[in-house]
Amino acid sequence: MMVSRISLAAFLASALVACSGGDNSVTDPLPADHAVLDNITVEGRATRPASASEIANLNTLSRVADNGSIVRLAELDPVTLDTTGVVFYSRCKGSTGEFVFDSVTLNSPYVKLELAPYAESKQWSWDGNWSFDEYNLDMDRYVATFGIIVDLRETKNVDINVMTYLEAARLRHLMRLGESFADAKLRADREILNAVGLYDEPFNFDKRDYVQNRSHLIANNVVDDLIYEWSANASPLQVANAFGNTGSFATVNPIKEFFIDEMSKWRRANPDHEATVEFMDGFMASLYGYGKCFSELDGKRMEIPDTPDRNMVCSSGKWKIANGR
Repeated sequence: MMVSRISLAAFLASALVACSGGDNSVTDPLPADHAVLDNITVEGRATRPASASEIANLNTLSRVADNGSIVRLAELDPVTLDTTGVVFYSRCKGSTGEFVFDSVTLNSPYVKLELAPYAESKQWSWDGNWSFDEYNLDMDRYVATFGIIVDLRETKNVDINVMTYLEAARLRHLMRLGESFADAKLRADREILNAVGLYDEPFNFDKRDYVQNRSHLIANNVVDDLIYEWSANASPLQVANAFGNTGSFATVNPIKEFFIDEMSKWRRANPDHEATVEFMDGFMASLYGYGKCFSELDGKRMEIPDTPDRNMVCSSGKWKIANGR
């Protein structure tokens, strides 16, 4: 399926610090000109966007940011979540994707941490600019800047990945509609999990131990691969903004159809990857609008649109594709 190429404008250094997870109930925001955090340390791990089809690695954490990758910490306005101009930079070190910001002082508790899509190398040197929504001719794809928005009064240890990238887009939209940070985060996290078919589970992608939950690790890697494939034709920001505006992948038909098509092709080619196939079936059921597979629906069959020889069956709390792969 082809998607029209669309370039979207997105998003100097005040300090470059050495590169080395959280609860989410928050108090009312303080005035932006009030120094609420002084000389603090913020640390975490960053997962780079997929740089190639990584189907074989959907069950493992294989995409940590490369050594030397740049992470930006940007202070946010406590009402709009717009950047204030106060920024700090760090680098990931070693093979674990870990980074640290030391001795940071901020006038707002809210920050956005973002990972640059490239690590500095002979091919690319950072010029201090932080606008990466662009088409990369060498990669033949648009690039993504994964990030996370957090309240540093509640957590100073984070994970940056594709799911927090989507969470951040939804958080910003909901707060601009007037929701508090706490309410917006609870809602955004629930919507992300529902959107990929992981109902009634806690959102833990903002914490480094999310990788210990196999279904969450698979979910993160599958969504990452879907956005990688999407980026051949259009900016990943298109997906993030669509989710940010609606809290769903199913309300924008090109995204919905693209995701279903990519997962259908993958599961036909890899029927023996049972855990990933199970997740994809649940994700597609959500995209089709079937909702949660409640016990009252056990045995119910739903015909998959445009494929009358295949059905979605609710069985033991999970939607599964039946009648062929």
